[in-house]
Amino acid sequence: MNNKPEQGGFSLIELLIVIVVIILLGTISVIALNNQRAKARDAQRISDIREIRTALELYRSDSGEYPIVANPIILGAKDFEKLCTKAQGGFVSDQATCEANSIYMSFIPQDPLPGGKYIYTGTAEEFDLIFTTEKASSLGLATTYHAHSQTIESPGK
Repeated sequence: MNNKPEQGGFSLIELLIVIVVIILLGTISVIALNNQRAKARDAQRISDIREIRTALELYRSDSGEYPIVANPIILGAKDFEKLCTKAQGGFVSDQATCEANSIYMSFIPQDPLPGGKYIYTGTAEEFDLIFTTEKASSLGLATTYHAHSQTIESPGK
């Protein structure tokens, strides 16, 4: 009788199956994480726009009009980082000096994604803030939105 002990261990097929399962789980996790990051950026965008709208309403309450900007400007860009009183220019750069009691926003947020933009145009009576979402959000589908004093809407509405 031959009493050879059986060797323990995993076969090559078993190891390959485990590796494939680990790769699949990793891929699913990365996809889910990226989806959640996009939703978080959209939530940040909506919050930023609401904050900017509030500052604009305070500006209008004090000066009687919204900041007048005929050509669209990119908010949060180097030249438009603060919102001060009309007498001090409305949207100004971070280098501009505003009186402490005349600042409506000491820092205008930028879109959380590089290349994303918050774009502003305005007349004395109304303004338009344009921004784009990446995923479906509380506003609706992923698209470009226009924020005004009372609403945030997609161009199709």
